Amino acid sequence: MWTRTSPYWVSRDSGTHLTDSRERTSVETQGIVTVRDAAKRSPDFAPARRVVQRLRDAGHTAFLVGGGVRDLVLGRAPKDFDIVTSARPDEITQLFRRTVSVGAQFGVITVLDEGGPHEVATFRAEGGYEDKRRPGWVEYADLHADLQRRDFTINGLVLDPDTFEVIDHVGGLDDLERGVIRTIGDPGARFGEDALRMIRAIRFAARFGFRLDRNTRRALIEHHGDIKHVATERIWQELERMLAHRNRAKALVLMRDTCVLDEVLPELAALAKTSRDAWSPWHRTVRRITALPDDAPLSAVFAALLADVVELDDPPRAEWDADGPISPRGAKEAAKILARLRAPNTLQRAVAAVIERRWLWRHCSVLRLGSVARILRTQHAESLLAFWQADAASMNRLTAFAPIHHVAHRLQLRGRMYGGPARPPVTGHDLRARGLEPSSRFAELLAEAERRWLEERLETTNAVTLWLDGQMLRR
Repeated sequence: MWTRTSPYWVSRDSGTHLTDSRERTSVETQGIVTVRDAAKRSPDFAPARRVVQRLRDAGHTAFLVGGGVRDLVLGRAPKDFDIVTSARPDEITQLFRRTVSVGAQFGVITVLDEGGPHEVATFRAEGGYEDKRRPGWVEYADLHADLQRRDFTINGLVLDPDTFEVIDHVGGLDDLERGVIRTIGDPGARFGEDALRMIRAIRFAARFGFRLDRNTRRALIEHHGDIKHVATERIWQELERMLAHRNRAKALVLMRDTCVLDEVLPELAALAKTSRDAWSPWHRTVRRITALPDDAPLSAVFAALLADVVELDDPPRAEWDADGPISPRGAKEAAKILARLRAPNTLQRAVAAVIERRWLWRHCSVLRLGSVARILRTQHAESLLAFWQADAASMNRLTAFAPIHHVAHRLQLRGRMYGGPARPPVTGHDLRARGLEPSSRFAELLAEAERRWLEERLETTNAVTLWLDGQMLRR
């Protein structure tokens, strides 16, 4: 990955001392690594480098910083790069033709030139956080002071894009090497400045497979109650990113262990606290989340997360509809929880659709093939399949799911999945042509025709005509 060099301002590649005054803002001993190859592979590096170069050409100090640098060190593709500089906001806007000054009061300018947007921030120190998010005061400072206000050491790495050297003022390289998430400075102070950092700490630990530093973990447990001061929309953004990642199960367990789950999803935290054995709802939820495909749709993920919270028991046969077990109350409760979390309406509806049919996999052996296939012929098919398989796996009953997999495979081959080219042979127009008007009977006939078609019992024009004639005689 990368090799740590001696703790002096010496590049292993060049063997020369770095004497540029821009780098002499460092503290006593610094480690240098180079990321030349990784940077050149990143399509976002060159545009950000040009922004830095323009700032430097104008006499300002400028570097790349943050998660993009971290990802280069780890050999990952950066999402973007943040830029820090000694230039003041008005100087930045004068240098670049297209800028957005929404964050200028905090020293942040968005540069749209050079393939932007690029976030360009003036070196600053800040403090006086009274609302657990926004600083009460901001003042211009140097690079060292700017790094001290940041959240975690692994996000406090600095990159000189000219030499490809990573400059470490905060111990981030050591923490990357040891696999540790640690705050810069006192963790209690960092979490007091922005309580969302507690959720971010868990997300980073899960994403990279790292552990929480002891003091960071202790502060998380001590201050988790401050998360209630964070805007729900910000919490949702972190939760969504956390659970979209394949290491979502680790994140879930970390949230429980640090009490963060109490603030984010108290309903699920309650299940964890009443857990008694390996088959309790909490452990089943963790197994279900673990069993999901890495790239599972978000609706399947949240259905797996909430299933035992909102729909713990199989509905009685009396509450089934024509296609099998249905759980409207659980679906409604899941949508309610997601609405509280400020999840998008489309996700609320998709999760509700999955929860509504949660138990179908358990009873597919007694259901008509056409009923199973009809439920799979919806826009939620991918989420249903991912969820059903994970739910069955969580109960050690994967063999019960196998028939559904075969049904889905056959539908795919026949082009009869949702969005496929094949269409049912009986339509509302056919029923109206025979004198039927829209009604419950009308809808039932369309549904039954679809089931028979999916069972390959209405494959010819003659079969359709005979079936419709028989239905008309029963009017």
